[in-house]
Amino acid sequence: MDEIVFIKNFPNRSFAEQAKQVLTGSGINCVLKSPDVGILGTSSSSLLIGVNLYVEKRNQQRAYELLDAIFDGI
Repeated sequence: MDEIVFIKNFPNRSFAEQAKQVLTGSGINCVLKSPDVGILGTSSSSLLIGVNLYVEKRNQQRAYELLDAIFDGI
């Protein structure tokens, strides 16, 4: 994976996983980062800071466009 850049913070892992599916379905590699424990549950700290989504820098603009169309306001 090339250099990665921050794209969006989601309030919970559910939204972040949906966004990841949208991007990977469009051929964009991405990474989620949060203090929660993923599919096994969440920690209280993840509720405060959410889940960050990162993509390769070369896909940054396309990722913004896709996510804005679907997750505008989230």
